[in-house]
Amino acid sequence: MQRIVTPLVALLVLGALARVLTAPSPPGRANFFPLALHNTWTHEVKFSGGDYHYHMTETVIRDDFPLLDGVSYIVAEEYEPLTDRAPEAKSTVAYLRKDGFLLRYPWLDSEQDKVWDTNLGEGIERILPSPYTGERSWDAGLQTKAWPLEGGQEVTASAHARIDPVAVRVPAGTFRNCLRVETRTTSRVADPRRKTTEFHLYYTEWYARGVGLVKAISSEGAGTPVKSVTELVSYRIHPPLD
Repeated sequence: MQRIVTPLVALLVLGALARVLTAPSPPGRANFFPLALHNTWTHEVKFSGGDYHYHMTETVIRDDFPLLDGVSYIVAEEYEPLTDRAPEAKSTVAYLRKDGFLLRYPWLDSEQDKVWDTNLGEGIERILPSPYTGERSWDAGLQTKAWPLEGGQEVTASAHARIDPVAVRVPAGTFRNCLRVETRTTSRVADPRRKTTEFHLYYTEWYARGVGLVKAISSEGAGTPVKSVTELVSYRIHPPLD
């Protein structure tokens, strides 16, 4: 879930495209977020109100970026506006596997194959267990200086992952036995007058074996309107070289 458009939009919330219906790899040979150079996914992202509507294309542009004493995959995210009021946007993130989790580092920017740290925040997100060995819960936290410009934001999160027996249907196809990750985030925003505002967001994401993220929804909690919906439109997965 991808959850971000630009650092600003992320903190305020998270032509024609070919339809690829490649069958997922067998469970024993795949994971829930396959990362390999040139892998690409296109999602349709709709925010509440309808003004912000995008096709988000994520592409693995590097597989050798040093991070946390390891090597990470760099994913460039480009957002094609589908409404007049939706601005063009892009972001760059790093993914790596460490200590039993897939981790996401969101504080990057890139130009072609050049990648650098923006220093707009600190911390790294635990996206999902990798490898997945059974139902589990975990905590995560981030701090950012991206918004508000003269304040800051601290984000804490708790997440839970399990296999969902209900099939997930999106434009890219029907996916069964997805890994369902439910995340509750609490954001504390400090404004220039030293006041603090707290708000909550809830995310539910579904990851298919051998494919990656196929659907995500966000809201402010049970019984509240949906804030955003993300659905997989197409994807192209290359087998890893190792």
